[in-house]
Amino acid sequence: MLRSRSVSLILLAFCGVASADPIAIPNFSFELPPVERNEENPFGALPFIDDWDETAIGLGDESDQNTGVFLNTDVGEPDHITNAHLDRLAFVSSLIGNTVRQTLAETYEVGKRYTFTIAIGKSTAFPAGGTEQLEVALYYLNGGIDDIIISRFVSGSQVGTTTLLDVSVTLPYVNSSDPWVGEPIGVLVRPALSDPDDEDGEGFWNVDHARLEELVGIPAASTWGLLVLSIMILTMGTLALGRREAIAA
Repeated sequence: MLRSRSVSLILLAFCGVASADPIAIPNFSFELPPVERNEENPFGALPFIDDWDETAIGLGDESDQNTGVFLNTDVGEPDHITNAHLDRLAFVSSLIGNTVRQTLAETYEVGKRYTFTIAIGKSTAFPAGGTEQLEVALYYLNGGIDDIIISRFVSGSQVGTTTLLDVSVTLPYVNSSDPWVGEPIGVLVRPALSDPDDEDGEGFWNVDHARLEELVGIPAASTWGLLVLSIMILTMGTLALGRREAIAA
């Protein structure tokens, strides 16, 4: 019992130094620009997203309508998104080339791990196909071009139309030799480049509530070695004490 408690205390002492801190993403909930639903705008949508960079590629003259923000419908409506963060969300066309990204002021730092999370769904009226995929990624600018560091994919069959699914991608702890050290952190969502382009039409993804966290204070390899050594010494001492008690008895 004593050894078990001692090991637990050692683990807490070593691992308790790690902490997760949020990194602010401007317009993280896609509430801007403000848009309302009225006779002139029955869909309650605008092809713009404040603070985010957009690449909108479509069919014919619709190329400027493929990313933007929209107002959630009222509670009780069949297409109301039940777990939207606030009132508005963003939409992204499923056609390859459409991208919503943001390059932040914060930079990748050595010894930190980063997790980007965003809520994803698909349009009720024009849903992304079941086999189509959306990429969620962390990137850095390499010569002014988005260079994906790590990404994760979600398919249309994995998400719903009236509820959103949180999808996260985590970059392991940054090493001093990584080329993105000191570079601004980039977050993006886009249709997977490996998906066949849909020449007959397009669907739409819904995205909301973008979040970024950094985990700091992870013990270095030498610290983990000290942790293992401490547990071994404690174990050996406990065994020696047990033998002495057995002999005395």
